[in-house]
Amino acid sequence: MRGQQQPRKRTKANSSRLSPQRRRQNHKSRSLAITVGGALLLIVGGAIAFALLQGRSGGRKAFGPTALLPQDTLLSVTVSTNIGQWKALTKLGTEQSQKNLQTNLQDIEKTVLTQGLSYEENIAPWVGDQITMAFLPPTAESGPEFEDQATIWILPVRNSGRAKKLFIEKLATSGNQAQSRTYQDVEIQEFQLEDQQYAIATPDKRNLVFTAAGAPIDQVIDTLKGKPSISATPRFTEAISEIGASSPLAQIYINMPLATAQLAAGSNQPISEASLARIQEVRGLGSTVTLDADDTLNFKTITWLDPEAKYPLVVKNDAAGMAKRLPANTLMMASGGNFQELWQAYAKGTSAKLIVPFNPKSWTDSFVELTGIDFNTTFIPWLDRKFAGAIVPAQDNNDQNIGLVALAQTSDSTAALQAFKQLDDAVREQRDFQIAESKIDKSSVITWKVPPGLPIASHGSLSDKTMFFTIGAPVPIAKQLVESQSSLNQAELFKDATQSSLKSHNGQFFVHVPRMLKVMDTNPLFPKIAPGTQEYAQGIEAIGMTTAISSPWSARYDIRVKLKN
Repeated sequence: MRGQQQPRKRTKANSSRLSPQRRRQNHKSRSLAITVGGALLLIVGGAIAFALLQGRSGGRKAFGPTALLPQDTLLSVTVSTNIGQWKALTKLGTEQSQKNLQTNLQDIEKTVLTQGLSYEENIAPWVGDQITMAFLPPTAESGPEFEDQATIWILPVRNSGRAKKLFIEKLATSGNQAQSRTYQDVEIQEFQLEDQQYAIATPDKRNLVFTAAGAPIDQVIDTLKGKPSISATPRFTEAISEIGASSPLAQIYINMPLATAQLAAGSNQPISEASLARIQEVRGLGSTVTLDADDTLNFKTITWLDPEAKYPLVVKNDAAGMAKRLPANTLMMASGGNFQELWQAYAKGTSAKLIVPFNPKSWTDSFVELTGIDFNTTFIPWLDRKFAGAIVPAQDNNDQNIGLVALAQTSDSTAALQAFKQLDDAVREQRDFQIAESKIDKSSVITWKVPPGLPIASHGSLSDKTMFFTIGAPVPIAKQLVESQSSLNQAELFKDATQSSLKSHNGQFFVHVPRMLKVMDTNPLFPKIAPGTQEYAQGIEAIGMTTAISSPWSARYDIRVKLKN
């Protein structure tokens, strides 16, 4: 850990000690924007690593120690010290993922608690029922990179006498070059550990604050004495009240303007100042994590806009029903309320570009080059209703023979059919594709074939003005879509993963993790997962997400990670 001190030359020993933490911090800088994977990695790969396996049970808690964290806090993660919750979690997943989790816990304890300290002996006997770790943004003193951010640990004190004896005195020994100073009537002890300065204080007598270097602890004291805390962030209290839980496993807060600025700076795709300003209208993100009785990590998440935002959200949650158009064996799906609005949002610049980089102009330019058709004028006008994308196997017992499916409901089916007719003519004339029409259950299906007659894609229409387009295994997948004998919304795993308290929604996401892992491992068209990440993923049965626009200034995300038992 490094704090807000003048730059110094790190010794070889110190660099070795800090490298695991730096790797975790660099990883977090790429995962701050909220997606299913981002939230999962933040908790399972980060917060759980910081979580401690001994502790006390507790009732309903506030959203972390908000009175102590400065308003410019970049990220805070508060974790429960309830031994029962963590023991239950460590029994889930595969044997390998459980082993990896235990190893990571031991590694983080060695990295953070130096000088022979251990959580069980030196912290557990006096700590309260939650522990908070927070980052302040980089400064001129700390350095420009995410890895140089000041780290703050806040530990509630249940027994002040034991805290002083078992932790403070153990750290602040003469061998560690301990020194005392006073700041705003608060006594601070500073000391050196392996060429790194640390500071420790109990500013409100109820919490012990432990920081790398002295400047961060001064900021905590300033906040306690009256400077704005994260609870003073516009709409913070109102937004967080929507995601409260009694006995949460973890609570997360992200300062989105600061986080997105860092993500944009490190993005491979340049983002204009105008787009970044629009992205940074998202003022904050909060998430409460619980471990439900059905072995599921449940993330209740909310994002909210700044009161001065120029682009309020449109409260429209009408994306329901797309899952029933997909077969029950679907491996992965994502749906939304209006493709036209999503396309336009990407064109204007949104936070989604930081998560899933996509350039509409590059797509339309390539589409014109390949087909001679302007996608913006021929397709976008009628893509004005709900939509879905999915990965579907051609057969129930063969996940390797898969296809990509796009579904889109339209208010103008005539325009849709005309657009596809124009596209059929273009690929036949310019790409020498064979265009064949057939009937499946009285529905007309168009199949594209390449010489000598190999089918590669198909399209057609379903009821309620829903158009479909498939690539890969087009005939068997089109047959599943048209006949619709067993739909995804009837599958038990899908229902478990996407259950939500949100009565209506504007989007869903679902992935059957074990089956998708096999596809990604064997199909050359999909990226490979790093072995360490794959070992954790193998402990997950499914991931589901349901989203909704709660108000003109807030959006809700119910994310469920169903673990193997």
